[in-house]
Amino acid sequence: MTPHGPNLSHWPGNRTPRQWRADLSTAIALRCQRGDPAEQAKFLGSAELVVNDHYDTDGFGSLLAVLRPELAERHEELLLAAAATGDFGCWQSRRGFAVDRLVARLAHRDSPVAGEFAGLTDPDQRSLARYRWLLEHADAVLRAPESFAAVYRDELAQVEAELDAGLRGAVQRQHFPAHDFAVLTSAGPRHRLVLNTLAGGYRVLHVQQGREGCCYRYHDRTESWFDLVSIQARPRVDLRPLAAALAALEGGGASWCADPPTEPIPELWCGDPAPQEYGQITRVLRPSRLAPEVVVERFVGHFAAAGAMVPGSPRG
Repeated sequence: MTPHGPNLSHWPGNRTPRQWRADLSTAIALRCQRGDPAEQAKFLGSAELVVNDHYDTDGFGSLLAVLRPELAERHEELLLAAAATGDFGCWQSRRGFAVDRLVARLAHRDSPVAGEFAGLTDPDQRSLARYRWLLEHADAVLRAPESFAAVYRDELAQVEAELDAGLRGAVQRQHFPAHDFAVLTSAGPRHRLVLNTLAGGYRVLHVQQGREGCCYRYHDRTESWFDLVSIQARPRVDLRPLAAALAALEGGGASWCADPPTEPIPELWCGDPAPQEYGQITRVLRPSRLAPEVVVERFVGHFAAAGAMVPGSPRG
């Protein structure tokens, strides 16, 4: 976030004018482009450059909406689906998934245009080059994302198979609506996008059943971190005291760890302590001695106690 100047964003601390606010930065940029010309001119002032501080699909859609608005409007539905897939980690559509993944993997070795970015090792220059390529070729990419199928085909098949199996009962779901909390239980790991889509809540605990016991991984979805309009997720709760309580119950062996609530996607997990790169699921889980009903009871109690201490309504 720039410290001053015009700003269109759904990130925390944004300065987006109220009349253009929306759940996605792409939608915000499109609303701005459709706004009153006098309001636009006053908002932009002397700004000459469009700046985005990280590379992702919502960033691409936002840049396209500002720099090539007519093209962005022609592909608006797909751009919003792709941005929501990437930012919220939840299923929207096959083409939305395809566009999000091709943006993310544009320079991957399996990409048909990987050669365009060969030799670019500096992360900022690599991001700039990818944005420039996407902005120039946006119409062709959005009309035929299947031309990049090599970079997303396998993951798409995995997600669709897991979603279908989950809806057929391979994933058991338990909901606690009062706390916006969902517990999903499966035999082994599941894709994060599948968990978010099936959860029906913005606080998600995944219980992985295995021969050596259950593995646990909880995460807060990004909807409670972004500054959204239509989605009202409950405020974040600090999970580190809960991790300490679970560790005490564990009584040795596996470790219980938790991120601070200020992380975009904070996790609480039973396993190896390790940092997390935004959007990447890298923590190694270890089986716990604790039964699922014990762990779930502790989560519900922690949310209930936090709710009693925090005044006001859920963030909107």
